[in-house]
Amino acid sequence: MPVDCQRSTSGGKGNIGMFIERDPKICAAGLPSSQPDDKVPDSLQHYLLKDEVDALVGDAILPLKPPRPLPPLRHPIPLDKRFAGPFGQVAQIINPPIKTKFQTLVDDFKDTSYASYWKKPLGQVRDPVPMLPDGMDTVGTTFGKKTAFHGRLYDIVMPKVPPPDKTPHAKEAGVQLKRTYCSPPYNRELTFGHRTYVDKRGTYARCCLTDDRVVVGNGTRTILNTLQAKFLESHQPRIGEVLAPNNNIDNVPKGYSFGKLKPPDNLPECLSYCQLNPERDFFRKCLGHLNSLRKSLSKRFLPTFFREFYLNIKYYDKQKAGWLPKQVVYDLCAVRLIRFDPSLIEPLLSMWHAFDGANIEYKTFVHVINYREPSPEIPKIPDIPDECLSFSTTYTEMVTPGQEEDKSRMAGLPSGRYFDLDYPVTPEKCCRADRTCLPHESDMKACLNPSILTLFHVNHRDMYAKRDPQTVKRVFEAAGETFTDEKFNEIWEEAKKYHSNGWVCYETFNRALENSKK
Repeated sequence: MPVDCQRSTSGGKGNIGMFIERDPKICAAGLPSSQPDDKVPDSLQHYLLKDEVDALVGDAILPLKPPRPLPPLRHPIPLDKRFAGPFGQVAQIINPPIKTKFQTLVDDFKDTSYASYWKKPLGQVRDPVPMLPDGMDTVGTTFGKKTAFHGRLYDIVMPKVPPPDKTPHAKEAGVQLKRTYCSPPYNRELTFGHRTYVDKRGTYARCCLTDDRVVVGNGTRTILNTLQAKFLESHQPRIGEVLAPNNNIDNVPKGYSFGKLKPPDNLPECLSYCQLNPERDFFRKCLGHLNSLRKSLSKRFLPTFFREFYLNIKYYDKQKAGWLPKQVVYDLCAVRLIRFDPSLIEPLLSMWHAFDGANIEYKTFVHVINYREPSPEIPKIPDIPDECLSFSTTYTEMVTPGQEEDKSRMAGLPSGRYFDLDYPVTPEKCCRADRTCLPHESDMKACLNPSILTLFHVNHRDMYAKRDPQTVKRVFEAAGETFTDEKFNEIWEEAKKYHSNGWVCYETFNRALENSKK
């Protein structure tokens, strides 16, 4: 294209013969895409540097042989169904795809065991039994030794001709004995008197004596309106029946009882004749408030808070006495939003000797509200006042009321009862014999298998009562012992040493006798 026509904007091939062109230089409209010096062969021979490098590399390096294809997988790689949602394997199991007729037929052929599956008769197998010769009657042939026929089991259990019954007629069921009390025997069909035809049923007398409505339960009913009858049936209980129109008892557990549960009575107040200590319930309320305070602080503060809180309170103790006015402690708690009822906390601090009415021992106070530390030991709070307490001991029971206390050494331990028969006082509705042989003074074995002493009403009072020498000597000589006067006096003096006042009983004399024989 000539250079002078490059930037010309006039003329056009599409307007030939339509306009008169006065300019002899006619060029196409617009800028041309090709340069005036470009040639077509130069454009065909031009390529990029990358193509040149690839050509050189391809000529210098031999390409690798293509790898052999991998063998087919036995099972295809399972799909990633971790986020499949309702489109996993469960949906396929619940709703399996519908098989085609061809697939159904193939599955039936796979389940068929024999080729004659489609032609086998009902209840038999068409194929011959294996390991048997051809043409053998597999149905009528029986192997083994033929046993003798003894009859069918049904004929034995249910014979056609039953054996004769040898049961006596008197022992048959429903047999009425014929007692020959009178002759001719009594005829129960016999009727005395003249027959009346008032009631052909023959129940006229029974109807007169007993009304059927009374038996059924309709004797007191009268004909009412339908609405009124339904109302009375649902709101008026019958005799011997419970009024339960909705059958609520069938809709509750077994053993359920209706009504409002009444709180039980205070058993200690019933058993005690004194008024219970009112401070017990108050201290229980104070401990409950402290427990609630510690529980709320455990949700708000870390365990390290209480050490820092103790140091902040200690800063205001300029005298280092360990005590601060209660208002100062309460203000420091209010700054940290620790709120509580002082009337319930101060009695506890007083019980632990950390509050004197105006000042508080702040170390104990911080220790009490710290939920990580156990509370100080709580002293015993009596249930009843001290003046109502009454304790009895074995020594007080064996001493007469008003008698001075005997501090001298005694023989053995107190038995729990008085030695003299004037005490204890005979219980009500009992006699002196019941007081002498009290059952609770012995054990169960002695009650079930009493000894010779128990049978002769010899108790511990008889064995430990004070005796004179003539009685002791006569009893032991009757038991088989022999004494001389000198020997008996020697044993008697030895037995007197076992008692503070020199009393001698059967037991102390027997002990001295055994020591003398050694």
